[in-house]
Amino acid sequence: MTFLRAIFAILLSPFIWLFNLPRKKNSDLEWRFNYGPSFVKIETKYKEQFLADDLLTASYLLFLARYFYICDERQPDVVRNYLLEAIKGNYEVSELGGRLYEVVFQTLNQTEKDATLGLLKTFSFIAIPPMTFSENEEPRHSFAKYSFLVFNRNGQLGSTFHMSFGPDIILLPLTVGILYAFVVNKLRDKNKKEKLDNMVVELLEAHDSVDSRSMDALNKLPMTIISNNNLHY
Repeated sequence: MTFLRAIFAILLSPFIWLFNLPRKKNSDLEWRFNYGPSFVKIETKYKEQFLADDLLTASYLLFLARYFYICDERQPDVVRNYLLEAIKGNYEVSELGGRLYEVVFQTLNQTEKDATLGLLKTFSFIAIPPMTFSENEEPRHSFAKYSFLVFNRNGQLGSTFHMSFGPDIILLPLTVGILYAFVVNKLRDKNKKEKLDNMVVELLEAHDSVDSRSMDALNKLPMTIISNNNLHY
């Protein structure tokens, strides 16, 4: 199955690249993730001269909604609870990636654990998951590469998310925590963190009444929250 998935990704990659050329050119923000041992290199591209805090906040909310739309069914409650604990200040934001790895790994069955450890092994033969981020350093070994694009069409934000071959079942929840720490770090106005946190909590609490796997939760819910919080992206 893994072999077939790899072949499928290789064969389709040229077509995916061609299909996304217009969106890449017109995107307001792009995040490129390159996953290596111990850290993720996050490359950010944006259209304007300065990266606005509101666009940064809105983009994370869109990413979070998409994660809960596609994630493994065993992960939502775990990721939600640990993200809320970080927001409450019960532990450092920088610890979120490592804590998520530990708890999500325990939800896997033995076959999945063995496969994950095998894929994360480095040249030292020790499985080292990415738990933090870097903007400058290149990983010496890449486990996977993802991209997340945010674009504005007639005043309405939209997004696309692409994943290459990799241990998605563990990298996706890690990205939720690592990207949250990244966004908090990149906010130019540190007072905006409270608005970011309030919006994340609002999204997570809405999943009590809105199915996170629904199109409404993927598209309408984050945009409603963004609109209600008067983000000027």
